[in-house]
Parts: sequence; C-alpha cells; structure tokens
Amino acid sequence: MRFIDTIDGLNEVFETDIPKDFMILIKGAAGTLKSGFTFQMLTNYLDSSGEYGLYITLEQSRENHIKNMQSMGISVSKRLHISDFSDYRVQYDDFSDDLIDLLQENIIEFKEKIGDKCTCVALDSLGALYSLLDIERINLRKRLYRFLETLRRENITMFLILETETDHSMEGSETGTEGFLADGIIELGLHFQGNTANRYLRVRKMRATAHSMEPWILTVAGNGLKVYKGTFSISPCLD
Repeated sequence: MRFIDTIDGLNEVFETDIPKDFMILIKGAAGTLKSGFTFQMLTNYLDSSGEYGLYITLEQSRENHIKNMQSMGISVSKRLHISDFSDYRVQYDDFSDDLIDLLQENIIEFKEKIGDKCTCVALDSLGALYSLLDIERINLRKRLYRFLETLRRENITMFLILETETDHSMEGSETGTEGFLADGIIELGLHFQGNTANRYLRVRKMRATAHSMEPWILTVAGNGLKVYKGTFSISPCLD
C-alpha cells in the first residue's frame, strides 16, 4: 500500500510515493482540512497495509475528533489508536515542560507494545504543543530535534500538523525551524476568487520524491477527501 493511494486523486500529485520513516509537516491556516487529510491518509494506509499507528490529539477529545472525521465521511480504523492528551492542558499545566518527554514515552511504549508493525504517528498539533511549553526558543528547537530524531530511529513515519496564520509562508510558526527539520511539507490553503472559495493542496517539498509543485483542489466528497486539478493560480511558494 502506498501513502499516495489513500486519498482519491493524490496519486496524480505524486509520481512516486512518500518514503517511509520521513517527517512530514502538514501546514496551513484554520479550516484547511489538515486533521482530516492526515487522519484519512493514515487510516486508509493502515487498513490496507496491515500496520498500526498512533494519532495524538492535543486539541480535541477523542470522541469529538472521531465525530469530526465521520462527518466528513472519513472512516476510523481500528489500527489507528487515538491518544487523547487534551486533558493534559488543564490537569498538568504546571508541569508542561515535561510534555515532550511524556509524548516520547507514550509513543515508544506504544511501539514496544505493537512491535515492528507500528509504523506511523501523527501529532495534532505542534501549535498546541508549543502553547503548553515554557521553554526558551533555542532550547525548544533542540528538544524538538531530539524528539523527532528519536522517532526517526524507531523507523516511524511522522506526520506533524501545524496551523499557520497565512497559507504561503512559515509565518506564524513559533520556532521557524519545522520546515528545516521536515523531510516533506504539504501545504493546505484557501483560495478566494470573488464569492467562491476553494481549499487547495500543494507540495512545497518532498525529498526523494517526484511530485507536482502546482496547487490542486482539495474537497470533501461523499466518502472522505478528494484531490483534483484546479484552474486557479496562487502566489509562488517561498521557503
């Protein structure tokens, strides 16, 4: 099973598959389907491959997240465990500097329990994680790097969701370093023309992969998300 076969039309954007063990940043403004895109990719991939994954949510409860996915026609795989850390924001705020270690322990324990068939992890979202941490920026960069490298050595493909204030840049990022740490960046955005608005997908970078650099329309279909070729243009992406 390929990642690019998990969403209808995504295999038109990519000529070759997203490599395993990559760190993929899913970025975009509010309302651009970042969580839905990531969740559908993982749940369809895991169901077809027979592997297992972990979806960590820091912003919504597990129940609300599942309802949101089902409202878009996105199936919920039994092979994708949803780990709800949203209550941490209320219960353990005074100890928030330990959250990165806690997340890492949670992922490693899940990996040890499942074994080598645990291959994918998603973190929703980096912005929520940053809001819980009381760490100087330079130290946060170091800890984030160590966190991601530890998971990379566990042969885990990592999807990191990041909400930004704008669609076309990394502005709004707390550390300015996510784009450098990531092996790939998939940008989800909104394009307005008159009274018409379209969500779009654009691959800003994906190492070792052949892909389109143009924007593609991303929409909610009857059975989840769908990607297809658009006829609009947006400003060029600048990293």
